[in-house]
Amino acid sequence: MKGIIFNVLEDMIVQQCGMAVWNDLLAKHAPEDRVYISAKNYPENELFAIVTEVAIMLNLPIQDVIKAFGQFLFSGLAANHTKVVERFADFTSLVMGIHNIIHVEVNKLYHEPALPTIISTMLDSNNIELKYHSPRKLCFCAEGLIFGAADYYHQQISIKHDTCMHHGAEQCILNIELKHD
Repeated sequence: MKGIIFNVLEDMIVQQCGMAVWNDLLAKHAPEDRVYISAKNYPENELFAIVTEVAIMLNLPIQDVIKAFGQFLFSGLAANHTKVVERFADFTSLVMGIHNIIHVEVNKLYHEPALPTIISTMLDSNNIELKYHSPRKLCFCAEGLIFGAADYYHQQISIKHDTCMHHGAEQCILNIELKHD
């Protein structure tokens, strides 16, 4: 898992719970004196342990915490990679460009980023089908990232996530509906 993901997680936890909570989480779930550097790789089990602990602390389902993190993550990634986000005029173009543009750029910026496979299909002018597959099964983070992108572009959306790897499916299917005033 890339350090930038841990950096944004730290920002979220510090912003919402304080630095003492972040330091406690690190002491419990990371090697001593761990500092996350954005371009380096770190064991994903550290991220999962921290997120699981946060879910327990907040008495929330882990899926909700991961989804909230994904939503927060979009703004963190957008702030760190403005040139990539500026390539998209709107939410739809961003979602449709995940595989062919965003993931290509991520591969240029980071060595071995271990990206999920994401295929977006425009079903009609108001509906996008997004197919997600990853051995990490972070579909709830992907869902949060999509909500974060919608917030960024001021696009109202709803997502149906009926087909899910967590329920035995080979891939997740997220049906994104664009809402118009």
